[in-house]
Amino acid sequence: MAKSMAGSAPAAPTRSAKPFNSYLLNKCIVGYGIINGIINAVIFYLMHLSEPELLFSEADVFHDFALTGVLLGILLFVIVVPLTRMDLRKGVFSGPNVANLGGAASLVPASYAPALLVATVAATVSLMGVGAFACVLLPLPLTVTGLMLLKGLACACAGAVAGYITICYVVRSGKSEA
Repeated sequence: MAKSMAGSAPAAPTRSAKPFNSYLLNKCIVGYGIINGIINAVIFYLMHLSEPELLFSEADVFHDFALTGVLLGILLFVIVVPLTRMDLRKGVFSGPNVANLGGAASLVPASYAPALLVATVAATVSLMGVGAFACVLLPLPLTVTGLMLLKGLACACAGAVAGYITICYVVRSGKSEA
């Protein structure tokens, strides 16, 4: 005779859902911001490890940041949408009333392709904006280490922006299934 497993194990403690704003800040600043910035900086450094004397002009910064912004926006959106839907389905955070999103979140499209485009453009524009601002302030050309640090900072900002748009899309689209 087979034992029933349903009654033998104690139930896992249930956690209350995080407020939406807390979830949003944590994911955007830490997960899609800081972690993303570190990963992009490390990738950049490893790509140029064999060229320590390489110097980067303003044009080099803009070319690199434009390509990175497009890739970051697309990849982050495609990866984060299913993860956020899973979190919403599991009750990790309490979804806000869509009508009360307000601000920039209310401008995020509720359709996948337009939201993907908005996240990609926002990531690219924010990356390019940080890059342009830094090129005004920093002595050029930049070393590999200098651009690595700048790229990490810029990717943290762009990742946070793209993550915000992506989470808002998931909430606005109203789909919690993967």
